[in-house]
Amino acid sequence: MQRYPFVLSANLHGGELVVTYPFDMTRTYWKAQELTPTADDGVFRWLATVYATSNLAMASEERRLCHYDDFTRFGNIINGANWHTVPGSMNDFSYLHTNCFEITVELSCDKFPHASELPAEWENNRESLLLYMEQVHRGIKGVVRDGDTEQGIANAIISVDGINHDVRTGTVGWGKVGCAAPAPAAAAPSGNGTGSGNGSGNGNGSANGNGTGASTAGSASPAPPRKATPPSPGHASSAEGQWAPPPWPRPLLGPAHLSICPAR
Repeated sequence: MQRYPFVLSANLHGGELVVTYPFDMTRTYWKAQELTPTADDGVFRWLATVYATSNLAMASEERRLCHYDDFTRFGNIINGANWHTVPGSMNDFSYLHTNCFEITVELSCDKFPHASELPAEWENNRESLLLYMEQVHRGIKGVVRDGDTEQGIANAIISVDGINHDVRTGTVGWGKVGCAAPAPAAAAPSGNGTGSGNGSGNGNGSANGNGTGASTAGSASPAPPRKATPPSPGHASSAEGQWAPPPWPRPLLGPAHLSICPAR
């Protein structure tokens, strides 16, 4: 995964009906449960919600509890560390050391379903898997090129103002960032090299400069999902204990500023 710049992944588990997202390990090492969001929490909650709301078993009105946790209060998604801490998970590794955003899908209450149940499990997850894979087209994507040769720049660092998580371009200069980012008031610094990119949907952006980095501004409109837009991920209301959708993390619909630096 460090050699090939994957940007989206999921690992499939059994024994529960819920979708979890990073971080999986609590920030306080001695705590068994603690809300530990990433800098891209809005993107991860969207990805988890896309899967959970299109999964037939999770979305069913007849959905039963697998054990003791009632995940329906949270829209069948939860921050992994806020459920139970898992040191060294694949989700955390992917986020911290690669460009990949990865979630965990707990597919079924039965950890070891009988072979006769597998067709039903496939039907429960078929649309979810397709919808989830389509999310790879969200966000801003493009190629970082050398201003003189027009060749792609490999291993260039791409930063988004307001999100403390950088990504790097692949071997031909291709890069992608997530779709939830605030638009800052000031432009990003510009310098050596040039950056260019196309936003998914109907956005695009390009920039160039003369110092130690380059900046690019663009806008993008998310492509419509295959089905109706999923409801926003919610939290349990402290007053009534009911699931209520909070405001969406603002998608990248207006101007955004990227800082692109040459490989170090």
